[in-house]
Amino acid sequence: MGYKEDLQSSTNLSELFNVWKNKPACNVEYIKKKSKIQLTIDHGNNYFIADGIVDYSTWNNSGNKKILFILKEAYGKDWGDYTLASWLGDENGEKMSHAMWRRVARWVYGISNTSESNIAKYIPELTKQQHFSALRSIAVLNLKKSDGQSGSDYEEINAYAENDRDEIKKELSLIDADIIVCGSTFKTLYETVYEHKDGLGENANDNWFYYLNLDGKERLYIDYYHPANQWPDLINYYAITNIYQQALLSR
Repeated sequence: MGYKEDLQSSTNLSELFNVWKNKPACNVEYIKKKSKIQLTIDHGNNYFIADGIVDYSTWNNSGNKKILFILKEAYGKDWGDYTLASWLGDENGEKMSHAMWRRVARWVYGISNTSESNIAKYIPELTKQQHFSALRSIAVLNLKKSDGQSGSDYEEINAYAENDRDEIKKELSLIDADIIVCGSTFKTLYETVYEHKDGLGENANDNWFYYLNLDGKERLYIDYYHPANQWPDLINYYAITNIYQQALLSR
């Protein structure tokens, strides 16, 4: 079979990532500050970092909210045998000392314990058990799967998302989340991946949440900042939990 047939026939994330990382290299062009930038996207030679569902048994637990984080890119080359998902699920790693993933864990804790009538109280430092329980319950999708950098180039990430549009859609459908938190990625997802070129228009929501059916199933999308943003943790926590509560109250 050819690449497109292999992609379409992928029935799980492992199969998808094996196909995706071997996608034929291609040259693309994008505009940055009115200049044309030439870019070669070559996942096979640029260290493809798989992501996806962190822990399937937790994800498939009917009592948990299925929360997917759509982020920009992972970076680094010292991953050994880890994928991003397996790294997040390993309690012996360094996630407790990583500010961004501590914040993600707090957001997950907050969303998981917030309802129409109650917002879970902010906890500055989750216990180790709370931290890893939160991370094991999520899925992560980076729009840019290879050649990631610590400082993101939005135009380049958009170029990757456009080139890998079909693969990203496939990953989203296989993850099948109920709640999708977009970390400064909603515009790229909506306009580039799903090709709504005119944006949200009159459907724009000042409260930063959307119930959208982009792929045959309605899901809640939260359009928020990247979890590595510089705003204080307390402000971030109550912002995202309030957005989620407003989404619940809107139904």
